[in-house]
Amino acid sequence: MIKQLKIVCNTVALIFILSAANAVAEDDHDHDHELHAGDINPWRVGAEIFTGSALFETDFGDLSGGPFVTDDPGVDVNVQAGAFTPGNWLRYQPVGQLLYWDGSQWTDVVPNGERIEITDVLSNVTSFNTSGVSETAGVIGEVDSNGSVHEHLSFTIFDASNSPGGSAGAYRIQFKLFESLPQSNTSVSIAASPIAIVFNRGLETESFELAVSAAEALDNNAVFVAETGLLTIQHVNAFGTVYNVKMQYTGNNQFQLIEAEEIIDAH
Repeated sequence: MIKQLKIVCNTVALIFILSAANAVAEDDHDHDHELHAGDINPWRVGAEIFTGSALFETDFGDLSGGPFVTDDPGVDVNVQAGAFTPGNWLRYQPVGQLLYWDGSQWTDVVPNGERIEITDVLSNVTSFNTSGVSETAGVIGEVDSNGSVHEHLSFTIFDASNSPGGSAGAYRIQFKLFESLPQSNTSVSIAASPIAIVFNRGLETESFELAVSAAEALDNNAVFVAETGLLTIQHVNAFGTVYNVKMQYTGNNQFQLIEAEEIIDAH
């Protein structure tokens, strides 16, 4: 049985959700772009790698590389939080497939045969397309004597002509970080979840941030409909109670809670 709760309901649980949602939205407005931009800062604890954020955003169009290339985000280890083993390799394993933001939804259909390639520190190429990814894991860099790595790999978008190029929109790829011994594919530490990178290819800032917000929902058991601005998130846990939540996009990367349904009996 599902008990419907509206935003006007005066319950502690709903007030908690509303306060939390507003706090997150306000924090997102002030800090979300800063959080998603910049380098990936991984650290290691035991055999697990952490990154602090699962989503990063960047733009094609580096001054040195041209309109279809970027070397951001880089990877800069947070040694203070947890160093890696000197001499080992920090690496990435591609997962999933290339997704494209068409202005209203994320889809596995691209306008002109686009793919994204990463060139690693050994000049090996990893390819992401809508059918999947290449199986080859890439090398980010060798861990230095301080347990750190700071490298910037090259990301390039290609179109169907096999030349650098890409239709306007946003593009998303994913990979998992792992650490290995030199010249080995066997991990000695690994991230539990993949990192997603969303690339801007010719969108205005507001349109791109809408794509980024929708990309966050892809990994949060959520559905975002751009035409209506409605974000539906399933199974939000608050005070031990589970809710299905609906939020309305209000611009500037902010959402307002409009409805929550308490799941009394999930069976």
